[in-house]
Amino acid sequence: MSVAQPNSGNGLSPSPVVLPPNVFIFSPVDARAAEALLNSRIFTRLAVSAHTEPTKLSEALRSTEALSETFCLRFRNAILIFTGARADNPDDEMDSHHEKFRLVALALKEFDISLDVAGCVFDALDILQAGFQLDKLSDGAVMVIDLMSQEDDDDESSSGEDEELFRS
Repeated sequence: MSVAQPNSGNGLSPSPVVLPPNVFIFSPVDARAAEALLNSRIFTRLAVSAHTEPTKLSEALRSTEALSETFCLRFRNAILIFTGARADNPDDEMDSHHEKFRLVALALKEFDISLDVAGCVFDALDILQAGFQLDKLSDGAVMVIDLMSQEDDDDESSSGEDEELFRS
């Protein structure tokens, strides 16, 4: 996405749009993952310890093939686990959500990654309760706004290196 900006020559030149540090675009490989996120009814936010290196977290979450962008995404030090609406028993839906949480927790444990429990939200029935806002974009993408994001220091940014989506 580009925005036309005047340049010193004659005319306009495209300039990349810079998103605020608490905003990222979730563009999953499988468009069904975006729909799953938008249609989910149960959300768990896990806040990873601020001392965890992003590369270590990425490695932990990629270590298990069972982790998928269809139910889990990461942005900076937050992990969002989401479970979509199902027509059958609501208890089964909660059990499914807890199984997804278990998979993520086991991956974190294997890499000795701790959580900041004060920043975690479990089994929220609304995305806002989990500290996120979602906006559907065209072509199967979702703008995700982290409402609980805190800027601890200036060296953190919203570069592609900090954004990590779980790919199956």
